[in-house]
Amino acid sequence: MFFFSDKCPSCGHKGTKVENDTMIHHVKDISKIVDGTYSFCHTPQCNVVYFCNNDTFTTSMVNKEIGFKDAASEQGAVCFCYNYLKSELYDESLIDKINIRIDNYGSRCDLRNPTGKCCLKDIKRLQKEKKEEELHDIFKEK
Repeated sequence: MFFFSDKCPSCGHKGTKVENDTMIHHVKDISKIVDGTYSFCHTPQCNVVYFCNNDTFTTSMVNKEIGFKDAASEQGAVCFCYNYLKSELYDESLIDKINIRIDNYGSRCDLRNPTGKCCLKDIKRLQKEKKEEELHDIFKEK
């Protein structure tokens, strides 16, 4: 009997399903993709990107560094359509810049973003976390 788990085998958190076309766009060696439904692991601390039951693709097995993962450097991508980097999260106008580009040129988040979804929700979350860290550091110094 076939059993599909939507929980990452590494961290145990629930992932979100991704289309095979999205995976093909990001995985270095597509011959390792098995038949089945893959999910994306959103957990920042987990180095698994895609999983299907116990079959996994880690951050080292994808084409581009994923800025949503904790292990990513400041050069990790956070917007895959327009190549904005993790280092640019401090720019408070980043969301506006991306929205202007989407309005003018469209986007292909379904293929370009490894989650298969728009990056704006993740960028807002990362910006909020950065602000909270800064506030924590300010109060810690006092």
